[in-house]
Amino acid sequence: MEALGRLSCKAAHDFNNILGAIEGYATLAMNGVKENAPLAQDLREIRASVAKAAALAKQLLVFGGKQMLHKTPCGVNDIIANTLKRAELSPGGGFKIETRLAPGLPAVMTDAAQLEQALANLLLNAREAMPGGGTAAISSFALRPESAAVNPPTPHAAGPLFIRIAVQDSGSGITPEVFEHLFEPLFSTRKKGLGTGLGLSMVYGVVKQHNGWVEVKSEPGLGSEFMIFLPAATD
Repeated sequence: MEALGRLSCKAAHDFNNILGAIEGYATLAMNGVKENAPLAQDLREIRASVAKAAALAKQLLVFGGKQMLHKTPCGVNDIIANTLKRAELSPGGGFKIETRLAPGLPAVMTDAAQLEQALANLLLNAREAMPGGGTAAISSFALRPESAAVNPPTPHAAGPLFIRIAVQDSGSGITPEVFEHLFEPLFSTRKKGLGTGLGLSMVYGVVKQHNGWVEVKSEPGLGSEFMIFLPAATD
């Protein structure tokens, strides 16, 4: 995963340089074209594609741990509440989300927008695991794990108290073959054209940058549970 992270960052930087040239020349070309001309629409399509590609490159940087974060003390339950307001997570097709949030949790030092996106990715992953509908449960609570169970990138900076956020589904579960590659960038079990394979790798990268870690429990036919562990903010 470390090697993949370095490779992803290098590819994303080079990719962004190429995209910058395409965007720049497309913008220059538009300056000499009337707004309603057929060529103008073609140039707008080019710029829209550049924006999509840049978003993918950004996710590769997140996986590699090179995305700039703006951390402030935030309440995990507030971030979860904001995540559930997203349109893509609206109940429908038999899918719904149940919350099991412990009250009065200590804050975590986090980039709220990045953590919200990571939680949204886990909930969307749960939705895809239950194509016939079902309930995904998201929970939060504080814990002091035994030292052998603590696995942040820099343990000495984490402290003894952690916030655990879990997303559980009752879907088809994860096969051992898929489990081995779960967080690798560009790995996807979805049909071609229906996913980038960057959702879970983004979760991995964001949590790692917050000095946390991810654990997964799953059995084929019995659903999956993704657990994020983040250090509680100190006074």
